[in-house]
Amino acid sequence: MSNAFCSSARRLNTALALCVVAIFFTTTADADTRGIDARVATAANTPFVSGTYRALIIGNDAYRDPQNRWLALKTAVSDARTLAGQLRDNYGFSDVTVLENASLRDMLRALETLVQRVMPNDSVLVYYAGHGYLDTQTERGYWVPVDAVGTDSTTFLRNSTIRDELSTIGLRAKHTLLISDSCFAGSLLRTASRGVDPDMGSERYYQKVSNKKSVQIITAGGVEYVDDNFRNSGHSPFTYFLLNELQHNNSPYLTVRELSQNVEKAVANNVAQVPESGVLHDAGDELGEFIFLKIDIRVQVDGVPQDKVKVQVHVEPTTAPAVQPAAEPAPHDTPTNNRAALPLPMF
Repeated sequence: MSNAFCSSARRLNTALALCVVAIFFTTTADADTRGIDARVATAANTPFVSGTYRALIIGNDAYRDPQNRWLALKTAVSDARTLAGQLRDNYGFSDVTVLENASLRDMLRALETLVQRVMPNDSVLVYYAGHGYLDTQTERGYWVPVDAVGTDSTTFLRNSTIRDELSTIGLRAKHTLLISDSCFAGSLLRTASRGVDPDMGSERYYQKVSNKKSVQIITAGGVEYVDDNFRNSGHSPFTYFLLNELQHNNSPYLTVRELSQNVEKAVANNVAQVPESGVLHDAGDELGEFIFLKIDIRVQVDGVPQDKVKVQVHVEPTTAPAVQPAAEPAPHDTPTNNRAALPLPMF
């Protein structure tokens, strides 16, 4: 076993505290003749993946706009919570912050805090679910915090500010990924064709793209409205299929290119919106790839068939996720079916 391999394994074991709380057998195991081998087999045990996996996840449902332009959503907080669980439990993210029903100040402070925490080899993911807005006269896009007021753009989070923060993160981290599930999110990205690499799917390919810096974006749609609750699943269509891909991924390595292609197809096949992906312009992207590493927990008991062994595992990150308490929705807030405002006057 190589020194790099062992070093990476130690990093993973430091990042995760694994507590096997119960093992059940259909037959009695003799302590003198049957050994129990509990181990973590994970894609992080590679010589080309290092650094901490960090995530800032924002979900806004409880809008309290006094002008009643921004109505409550049904699924953004659920989307955020479920994604945070997937990243912590299945993909080894050890630094996860969740903001629920965040104000403009909350969002700005969280982004600034994340910038200060990032280290050179880190992989950093930022996710937003909530209302989005596009000023059709200025072509400026925004994320909409829960304390936004009508069409007052000074109460929104500008795309230009998001780009600035992501650019700073991109300059410091090895890999950066922004996922935006809101209306008009496509105004954030610059599409970029990377072509088809003949080595795609091979360890050589993962080695190559992991060594190059990446600053990538996946959005729920282009410059268009997107839906909120997909078939009463408790998730938006985009995040529903994003979670589905992460949940059913059987590969130890999953690149953003592979993830986005599958999500784009699934969403387009089911609803009238088309997700987009690309890179953040002028942020130092070098055609690298953000790689999701699937954690595989395996327990083997000598003399007992694998399908007869059951194990309960608690995975605890070294940094506990911070959750912003949900704000109480104003009495006039009612659910809406997409993540944009009601029809707004042109201005």
